[in-house]
Amino acid sequence: MEKHKLFQWCSVQCKVVPVEEVQVRVPADIAHGYIRDEMPPTKNPLNPREIYTSKSKLRAAYKAAGVIEVGDAYDRGYSPEKREAEREKALINRINQQIRDRYNG
Repeated sequence: MEKHKLFQWCSVQCKVVPVEEVQVRVPADIAHGYIRDEMPPTKNPLNPREIYTSKSKLRAAYKAAGVIEVGDAYDRGYSPEKREAEREKALINRINQQIRDRYNG
């Protein structure tokens, strides 16, 4: 026989109920915690007759063909030359700062 029983507020029933009877609202987008493997039907750019609905199977086809998937960075404006110019500018600034520190120090 149980002497103590635990109770908790249930937001679904709007009352205090035993812990075993608490109900939880599940959000509409419960899948927000993980990425699904499904995708809209997509043609394989290497073989347009193949259509995939699974991301993993499309990537496996890429890997079997020896292709590397790089994403859409270039579509969004990625430029390796710009990144290299920024690195060179940062390096020049750092060297100039070291020269000034040695000269003044």
